[in-house]
Amino acid sequence: MKKLLLLAALISLCAPGFCKEKSMAELNPDFENALTQAVKPKNEGSFGYKKETPCFVLFHFSDIHGDALEFRRYAEFLNKYDKYFDGAVCTGDLVTNTCNDDFSYWGKTKGHEKIMLTIGNHDTIIDWENRTGSVWDNQLPMEEVYNRYMKPHIDNWGAVYEAGKTYYYKDFDSKKIRFIAIDCMLRAKIDAAAEKGQLRWFKKTLDGAKEKGYTVVAANHFPVRNSRGLACNFTEGEYRESGWYEEFAAYQAAVDEYMKAGGEFACWLGGHDHCDYLCYNTNYPEQLDICIAATNRRQNEQYSAMMRVEGLKSQDVANCLIVDTSVKTLKIIRLGADSDSRLRQCHGLAIDYKTREIINQY
Repeated sequence: MKKLLLLAALISLCAPGFCKEKSMAELNPDFENALTQAVKPKNEGSFGYKKETPCFVLFHFSDIHGDALEFRRYAEFLNKYDKYFDGAVCTGDLVTNTCNDDFSYWGKTKGHEKIMLTIGNHDTIIDWENRTGSVWDNQLPMEEVYNRYMKPHIDNWGAVYEAGKTYYYKDFDSKKIRFIAIDCMLRAKIDAAAEKGQLRWFKKTLDGAKEKGYTVVAANHFPVRNSRGLACNFTEGEYRESGWYEEFAAYQAAVDEYMKAGGEFACWLGGHDHCDYLCYNTNYPEQLDICIAATNRRQNEQYSAMMRVEGLKSQDVANCLIVDTSVKTLKIIRLGADSDSRLRQCHGLAIDYKTREIINQY
């Protein structure tokens, strides 16, 4: 009997260790070393470092679909490595299915204050099934979307915004980066005034970046239209005939004009497709778009070749995006799921964002 009691006591002491959830940091032990190397300044011979603008470092995830557990894990990771990140963004689809679903998890999560967001299609749709007309005619107006998702949190971000508007920008002055977030759900046939207002604001905001000599990173839920996927390990698709959000072509045209006038543009960021997609519009080949697989594990597996297993590294999926303006390079360090059923490895990638030349991937 004494032996049984002793055994039970030992099991009770050990059980918490066996059951304890591994954090995102524990499952990605090489992150700090990889990032330290990725942001190293360019050498200037043997006499030290040339004084360059430091790299901009952003934590990017998307399509959380109400997964409060995963959101908590990301916030904890950001808190642990706060000194390395300039910012963080979730590019839409914050709720499970429709705007009536719970979003309270966001404000209840410690560390949410530093995470910016953009609006996705699920965040505005009122009812997918019981509707009349197109699904796009059945969504919240912009001001209600702002009040629900942004008003409680946007003051934490240090962004420049207008109350009631679901678009904003933030300047990272030491990195000479302007981060611009737009709302892809402002459809002209639903709210023409809001769509035209956002486009005018977007062009003005681009002009402001050019005047300051800042490079632009833009965030938007949907992938770019008429896009071609780059042949690399961060691309699960090859070509998209059209894509969502017809009005988006006007924003790509605006960026094209901005670049022709001498403005610097690094990339678009997005999600929506629930799989990795590094692509560009064939009409605007200098505008790279980096779309990431879904945070929500179950919904990710519906569309991606990646298996997501709780308790293993593949439980999470996020990108650490590094913009090195001194050499016109984008670098990605994958956090979490970094291989799939085809043994495609996507641990990291570096690409010239002007020429689309892949410098390295592993």
